[in-house]
Amino acid sequence: MRESSSAASLPLEGLTIVVTGSRRAPEQSALTTNLGGTPYVVPTVGISIPRDDSEIGPFLRELVGDVGADYAVFMTATGVKAMMLAAERLGLREAVLRALNSPRTFVVARSGKPRGELARTGIKIDASPPIEEATASGILKLLRAKGLAGKRVAILWHGSKNETLAQGILESGGRDVFECLTYHYSTVLEPEGAKVLGSIGFRYKAPDENAVVQLIHEIVERKRRIDAITFTSPPAAASLFEVAAEHGLEEPLRRALKERTDVIVVAVGSSTRSELEELGVRVDVMPQVSAMGAMMNALAEHVKSLETRR
Repeated sequence: MRESSSAASLPLEGLTIVVTGSRRAPEQSALTTNLGGTPYVVPTVGISIPRDDSEIGPFLRELVGDVGADYAVFMTATGVKAMMLAAERLGLREAVLRALNSPRTFVVARSGKPRGELARTGIKIDASPPIEEATASGILKLLRAKGLAGKRVAILWHGSKNETLAQGILESGGRDVFECLTYHYSTVLEPEGAKVLGSIGFRYKAPDENAVVQLIHEIVERKRRIDAITFTSPPAAASLFEVAAEHGLEEPLRRALKERTDVIVVAVGSSTRSELEELGVRVDVMPQVSAMGAMMNALAEHVKSLETRR
């Protein structure tokens, strides 16, 4: 951390901030620079989209079938876009739109991004959890309040599933859950994944495993000054540790991010925080609102509070 700060200095002046996200790395870098910091961009996670429709096909056919779904839950904008591309390939686009716009299907968007993509696609949105509850548990709370007895629930996930949501639905009286991953998280950003991200407005930077390994060495061996490391999704944290494990650096990285007080660990959202804590990492900053701007402002406030206590 910097030694001192003048009254006129920017809140992150002189600090190096690691950006681990891929989808909005340029945007976060700009925010960091505007606050006076130096962005160190090392994306740890990308996405791969299956080359066939063996997983999304059955999901879409259940969705448009005679039984259909009482609730349809959409976790990310990327998933919505990938789903509709698959629907076009399978000749099911109009059927999907009819099914999701039917009064019998209650459509839930986890947050603002999937809401926006659903709206652009021409699909109605019936509800979203509050911003501070934009998680699997928040969605379960919303569905329970609406009523789950005897209901069929379709869930279109992000790059990984949270098994507790389906389990909670069934334990609350739900009749059936059918779910699908339209893409998978990986340590690379494949061309098809990049195409989908770009089509919905994400300016991304592809992960580079060599750069991730270098970052891990820099954290563990103090080879480079790093003042904060930011995580905007659970997979960004999980992928960092997957790479560390492949190179025999998992325990040293965990120890460093738990014990080093000169590196501030920042998480967006309770699910990201939970992932880091399960990995044994200390989380220093989590904004009340799960948004990138809120994250950077929370980091700036944390830095200010540390300097005030000195």
